[in-house]
Amino acid sequence: MAEYVHQVPKSRLLLFTTVCIQTVLTLTTHAPPDCPLPLPCECNGNQQIVYCSNKSLPELPPIQKSEGKWTFYLDDNRIEVIPDNYFSDVKVNFLSLENNDIHTIGENAFQGSEDSLNYLHLENNSMTELPNAIGKLRQLTAVSIQGNPMVDLTETVIRNLTSCLQLISFGSKSMTKWPKNINFLINIFSIDLYDVQYPELPEDAFSTFKDNLVFLNLYNTGLTKLPPSINDCQNISSMIFQENKKLSANTITKSITRGFPFLTSITFQNNGLTTLPSMFSKSTRIGRIVVRDEPIVYLRDDTFPQHLSKYLHYLPFSGTRLTSIPSVLSNLDSLTGLSITNSQIQEIQDGDCSSLFNLGVLYLSYNPLSLISENAFLNNKQLGSIALDHSNLTTVPKALKKALSLQTVDMTSCQVECSCENIGWIKSWKSIPTFYGSCYNLNGTSLMIYITDQIPKCP
Repeated sequence: MAEYVHQVPKSRLLLFTTVCIQTVLTLTTHAPPDCPLPLPCECNGNQQIVYCSNKSLPELPPIQKSEGKWTFYLDDNRIEVIPDNYFSDVKVNFLSLENNDIHTIGENAFQGSEDSLNYLHLENNSMTELPNAIGKLRQLTAVSIQGNPMVDLTETVIRNLTSCLQLISFGSKSMTKWPKNINFLINIFSIDLYDVQYPELPEDAFSTFKDNLVFLNLYNTGLTKLPPSINDCQNISSMIFQENKKLSANTITKSITRGFPFLTSITFQNNGLTTLPSMFSKSTRIGRIVVRDEPIVYLRDDTFPQHLSKYLHYLPFSGTRLTSIPSVLSNLDSLTGLSITNSQIQEIQDGDCSSLFNLGVLYLSYNPLSLISENAFLNNKQLGSIALDHSNLTTVPKALKKALSLQTVDMTSCQVECSCENIGWIKSWKSIPTFYGSCYNLNGTSLMIYITDQIPKCP
């Protein structure tokens, strides 16, 4: 069954700008006359978008004058230099130059777009400092510069962006300390920090942003704890922790002493967590907690306070080491969807789901599940869909019969033996759901066909 879990984006800023910019597009097969760039680039004239990604360009192609405000996708090439006045005949709104080899940007590279360029992607290039050209962009709202070997953020450039910049994505292994110049960005509401390997941030690292910060995302850092000033950022709504191998659940719990009353979404992915931090005591609005590829073996009793049920209705876990459904989930009595996939769940006992009265979907795909107790779903009157595919089950569990609203059961790649002795009891099932899967002992015969055609013949 498909999971309702999305891969964490490589950049919060990239996701934000994509949502803002993208629409349903029809590409032209040839560059129209008013396209700013020649073939092999392509244009959508109606949307004023230039597509020139992944063309192996060693340098920027010749550009011609075009009216309006344009979006340029020039990412994933081999461009090294953005020369002076390159964009002088075209007003640019959105510029994507990530994943090139850019080391030099001319002082006047963006001349003519100082009041139109809002979104600038320069991540994963070869810049050792912030180009002065960026400081001339009076309407720059969002900039991504992570993955460049910058040691610091150039003060003169940052000062010029004080009034306009709201989203910044930065950091690299070359940045050996927190850039103090970031404190000039008083209007920042989104920070993505990448790849820095120092263990601590200054205690006041987030003090400047305490009233504005809404999005905070940490990727592949060497942080061993979070600064106390994170507790002053009471307006944080969304957080991502991804690949922070030295940041433990206990450390996060100790660092976050006040909690975040406006937190609505948090993601933990590939940090090496063996449990989740207890940080939700003040989070009364959280509706999304995603866990992916964490070696979680247990959840503490205080992980999910009962008040989370008001907004938290679907809980997706994937790639954990959980061997059973955690008992603390019984606090989430409004949960309508639970997904614990690619984990180590071996059995479901009678009480594991007994308090989840509103559970509508349960996904347990890719677990070594071999046993489900007969009364496991006795209290799950709303359960309509269950995924047991790619498990070790060899029979249709009798527990399913007691889930009175059940409509679909996925048992794909389960080695179910289709025989009257093994699953003949289904004959007494008044409302049989739709099954997906096959009969292991009958050369792949559809499980549903066997149930429909052969089960009625069982004694």
